[in-house]
Amino acid sequence: MAGVSVSSSRPSEPIDRKGLNWLWGAYWFTPGMTHTNVFTCLFAVGAALAMMTFMNFVQPYVLTEILDIPRDQQGKLTGSLATLQEVIVIGMMGFVGAFSDKVGRRVIFALGFIILGIGYFIYPLATSVTQLFIYRILFAVGTAMIPVMMSACIQDYSQDATRGKWVGLTSVFNGIGVVAMATALAKLPKYFEAAGYSGADSGIYAFWVMGAASILIGLIVLAGLSKITGAPLQREPLLKLLKEGLACAVDNPKIILSYYSAVATRGDVVIVGTYFSAWFVAVGADAGIGTGQAMGKAGFLFGAVIQTAALFFAFFQGWISDKVNRVTGMIIAFSLSTAGYMLMGVIGDPFHSAWIIPVCILLGCGETANVVAGGALIGQEAPPRIRGSVLGVFNLFGAIGIAFCVGLGGYLFDHWYYNAPFMLMGIINGSVLLMAIWVRMKEKSTASQAQAQPAE
Repeated sequence: MAGVSVSSSRPSEPIDRKGLNWLWGAYWFTPGMTHTNVFTCLFAVGAALAMMTFMNFVQPYVLTEILDIPRDQQGKLTGSLATLQEVIVIGMMGFVGAFSDKVGRRVIFALGFIILGIGYFIYPLATSVTQLFIYRILFAVGTAMIPVMMSACIQDYSQDATRGKWVGLTSVFNGIGVVAMATALAKLPKYFEAAGYSGADSGIYAFWVMGAASILIGLIVLAGLSKITGAPLQREPLLKLLKEGLACAVDNPKIILSYYSAVATRGDVVIVGTYFSAWFVAVGADAGIGTGQAMGKAGFLFGAVIQTAALFFAFFQGWISDKVNRVTGMIIAFSLSTAGYMLMGVIGDPFHSAWIIPVCILLGCGETANVVAGGALIGQEAPPRIRGSVLGVFNLFGAIGIAFCVGLGGYLFDHWYYNAPFMLMGIINGSVLLMAIWVRMKEKSTASQAQAQPAE
């Protein structure tokens, strides 16, 4: 096999030049991948977050217009539904990843979108809270399958030498999907209302459009993704594969670091999406600023500043992760996020602070840097034979991070101060940073000891 190492600063597998090449060596793909496979993967990555996050934006239509749930009961009900979903996701993710090592990624990825689509079709047809919980279970099954298969496909497609840049590119498509959902898809009920439909019917039709779109995406994924997984499909029992995904971290501090980083990375995204606007609304209410004005300010900073910074910096962090040792890339990424979250946690009045925009930019850069650096490291370290199992566990830790950070963040928001959830994430990101520094120092020490040993 002909090949060269991209950088002498870190160990790297040589490039297999039989693989598909994009942009003069910027992206090298696993041999056997086609342009159709790669474009389908990027399309699925962009669609995944849009399909999964739509529920949270439009659920108030179901509670208010269809089930007529009183406003003072909607918060508790929304939290209970989200908790049910996360419990199911946490319980399934590891098994989904291990199962994909036995049957491949393509079918499970497509099935996740199709199940999600069915969930969107039946969810607004609920006539009671009990039915709402039952239908949410189906939706949760889809949301457990999609992110694990998305992570596995991203890692399967890239050769290690350009893995960082590839993860950075897929992160950009993730962001585009979220922006498309927030700016266009979330307004579907308003479009139907403008066409003369009632509030209840508008919500139902919006869900049905998303259901049809999700099923169509599933069929595209089934037709366009590659059957290649980077290693032969495994015949071992499912539980054995799952145990191997957990056990491979025992002797590899880099995988332990990756698993822990997933707690912070997934928590970061949810904390910003959940408490950024809530912080502005709460401070605005204390200062006599209307909810609409506060939401407008928060929406501008979140969409135009944080997300734009995140999209642009994903490319840069991908380049960094391919040029330096992957653990060093983690140190750089989590230094940015730690600083961004802690600074956001000490801003007093977000409406009048001169620091709010610079800190939002730093926060956006740190948020996406974590995703890219963590993805590059786990992709490098996960054994190809059980990559699905390892990434299932990786996403499992991410789901645990969501549940923990949102729960504790909500308590701190209510009982400490409004932007305390950001300080919480600063502390968690800082702990990942310290762990990354320790792993890098241990790595250097091991390398020095190996060099000092006399040759036999």
